Amino acid sequence: MRTLVVIFSLAVMLSGGIYAFLRYAPDRFDPFAPLDIAEAPSFLTAWKLQSLKGDPSACFAALDAAGISYAAMPDRETGEGCGFENAARLQDKEKLPGTGGLPMTCPMIAALAVWERHDLQPAAQSLLGTRVNRIEHFGSYACRNVNNAASGRRSEHARANALDVAGFRLEDGREVSVLRDWGNGGAEGAFLRQVHEAACGRFASVFGPDYNTAHANHFHFDMGGFGLCR
Repeated sequence: MRTLVVIFSLAVMLSGGIYAFLRYAPDRFDPFAPLDIAEAPSFLTAWKLQSLKGDPSACFAALDAAGISYAAMPDRETGEGCGFENAARLQDKEKLPGTGGLPMTCPMIAALAVWERHDLQPAAQSLLGTRVNRIEHFGSYACRNVNNAASGRRSEHARANALDVAGFRLEDGREVSVLRDWGNGGAEGAFLRQVHEAACGRFASVFGPDYNTAHANHFHFDMGGFGLCR
């Protein structure tokens, strides 16, 4: 009987603790609270970003709350295994510099926004002493197979669910290139390593120069379902 009382008491204490935590903890620690792009990330951020793939209304609401300008695109097929679904064209030149006009799925935009705000810019200021003025890229949408192969599986680019980042232009005029600076021992190399590693906690899959020669000159970010970081 005493054992049952102890177990019951512990269960009450645990449930009370969970209730208090969910009620008073910041939303970033609440699994039921919507993603707040402006809020400091937590261990739940990756899960919240992934959950947006199944909830378009919540995804676009997160972009709206963050003040990210975009033009929603109608769902459509553009070729065999290619097209857009829950996608938009970015119109924001300040929050996501260099990506204006790119078609991307809403979850890609949300993940990119979290990474740019909480990973990319802090790393640039810490390691390079300035902010990123422009994200240099090779595009987001392309109706093609993985690695541009003649046959095989469609790339996430075929659904506007990916972005290839080639480098960064800094506010002081310097440029950081994945092709040139990856692997060097300077601040630029350290910066690229840091933002690549941080991206693995935001996007579903991240590939860089260490993955294969096809990615020697860029980082590939996507919100597919494989969960790879290389």
